[in-house]
Amino acid sequence: MKPRLTGALGVLGVAALIALAGCASGDRASKVVYPIKEVATESGGRVVSVQPYRVSCSQGQNHVQNAYQCPVLGARWDSARAGVASLSVGIPNLKDASVTGADFHMGASEVVRVRNRSQVQPEAGAYPVTAFDVPLSFVERLAYGPRTWVRVYYGPDRQIDATIRSGEETAQATESLAHFMVAVDQASGRTPSADARRGGLLNRLGLGDGESGSGKGVEGMHPR
Repeated sequence: MKPRLTGALGVLGVAALIALAGCASGDRASKVVYPIKEVATESGGRVVSVQPYRVSCSQGQNHVQNAYQCPVLGARWDSARAGVASLSVGIPNLKDASVTGADFHMGASEVVRVRNRSQVQPEAGAYPVTAFDVPLSFVERLAYGPRTWVRVYYGPDRQIDATIRSGEETAQATESLAHFMVAVDQASGRTPSADARRGGLLNRLGLGDGESGSGKGVEGMHPR
């Protein structure tokens, strides 16, 4: 009877894991519809984009001017530069300043510094948003990777710290970037990473190893 019992417990364990994954996706994030915009260019290329959405600020943030300044992340991809994405970083309700860069702290020790401004910038809106060139694979890591928080720089030596992925919930920003990556992969024929293929399940549950990459910062993020 032991083999049967073990098998039954294994099935129950997988079912429980899937159920937990649904909870870990976050009730609010899972109910949001993330419209992905895809257009054809005159040269026959494709452009895919998603508007900025909030990171997860429920666990607190530092250096904010008011409680409504939770940073937002969006993305744009052009098939003319297939390996590059334009990552938009914004701060709602920020006055008289612009976003100048961001440091993404990923896993246990890796820091990715984003400073390389994109040629195509978002249209002016109600709050400042700056687009930066990054490898497309980096956007995929934000969508499916390990626990992450971001330090957004603006104005003269000012900053805001906020959580992107805590392991306990999924932010609207990561959900929208996951939808964005699916659209890009379909448009380009690109093969998703292993994390993307399994939907980032273990990392969404906070069960990943927390180690990603070499742990070295990537200064400026100048993809080619």
